[in-house]
Amino acid sequence: MLYLIYSNSLGGLDMAEKTRLKAIRFPAYLIRDLNKHVRKGKQSDFIIKATEEALLRLKQAKALKECAGIFSPDQYPEFKDRENIEAWVRNLRLEAEERLARWSRDER
Repeated sequence: MLYLIYSNSLGGLDMAEKTRLKAIRFPAYLIRDLNKHVRKGKQSDFIIKATEEALLRLKQAKALKECAGIFSPDQYPEFKDRENIEAWVRNLRLEAEERLARWSRDER
């Protein structure tokens, strides 16, 4: 069993921040890998950051599911199918690259 101290701040444990102790059971292979790859003083921070990142992905996936269907093809033809979405993203990236190139030229 691993005892984990966790906080609410992305990027590591802030000791001034309120924390709680949580007993979490990990599979033995994960404990071995954790011990092998993350030094002892940094394991809580590592697990906290991994948990925060996984929770962020879960929240984003939930938000995407809740937003599904809000763009009707009539109002937003650029989002009507995968091909149009990919073209829209390509154009967006191209515009950003062109802006960056202009800014870089202007700074010289």
